[in-house]
Amino acid sequence: MTDTSLPVSKQCAYCQQHKPLTEFRRRTGKRSKGQSRRGACRECRKIRGKADVSGLPPVPGAAVSAPVKPAVSASAGKTGQAAHTATPSARQAAVAVPAGQGPAQHRVSAARQTAKTVPARGDAPHEPKTAQPKPHSRPVRSRDSKSSAASAGERAKPRPRPGEQRRKPTLGGRPKPEPDDYSALVPSAKGMIMMRGHSDKGRRWHQEIDLELAVTLVREHAAVVVNRRTIRRLYSNKDFRKLILTRDNYTCHFCGLYGDTIDHLLPRAKGGHTTPDNCVCACNLCNQTKADMDVEEFMRR
Repeated sequence: MTDTSLPVSKQCAYCQQHKPLTEFRRRTGKRSKGQSRRGACRECRKIRGKADVSGLPPVPGAAVSAPVKPAVSASAGKTGQAAHTATPSARQAAVAVPAGQGPAQHRVSAARQTAKTVPARGDAPHEPKTAQPKPHSRPVRSRDSKSSAASAGERAKPRPRPGEQRRKPTLGGRPKPEPDDYSALVPSAKGMIMMRGHSDKGRRWHQEIDLELAVTLVREHAAVVVNRRTIRRLYSNKDFRKLILTRDNYTCHFCGLYGDTIDHLLPRAKGGHTTPDNCVCACNLCNQTKADMDVEEFMRR
């Protein structure tokens, strides 16, 4: 019977040493088979990788840049030796190689001696090369860069000066009017002012009123000026009633007894408005008796 056992070792194409198959990478593609492996062993791959990164030739006795094929015949070996010793630098390297070394060691020593004797183009001889930084290398940030940036931002903020007055926000190039400055109101083309407010349940509302009523509400502290064309009602119905009764301490303005109703000094039938300046606390009897009379007329009775 024939021996069908597969080989367990392979000769490296670079260092020419027999090593286990586990030291070689598997082949892929069309040439891949059960035990097919690539030419470089693990150690030679590491040395070649380090040489590519550092830019230096490989260490003598280790892997070289190209695989060495064994000589087929004596004439082929003589031809290869003559080709290697054709240049002066190669001949000097061949003399320096001791006997007993293979062609791989011969190539390594020749390449090293050639690199030492021949200077690079554009470089002065006997001058070491200085390492140049990469053109697109990013600066290394320190760990406390965020904290330093935050502290720099805090220092950049201007300190408030004592006695410095802040500028009031402007509207259309003009300063914003004061809340009680009713002279700044300007009606629309229809002669109306927008009034807005909120109900007892918090629902917002708005309506248009004439300029005279808007001025009266602002003057009698029932509304404030928002801008030249808008005012805002300050109190809802429940809030206004609570304000008047609390302000007058639940005391009737006419008789001095306990009161829990609100009466208009200038009746609404004669042009009075529901404002804090025109409303007072009154008892139920005085409120019903006064009706739509003026205060002077009611007090004379």
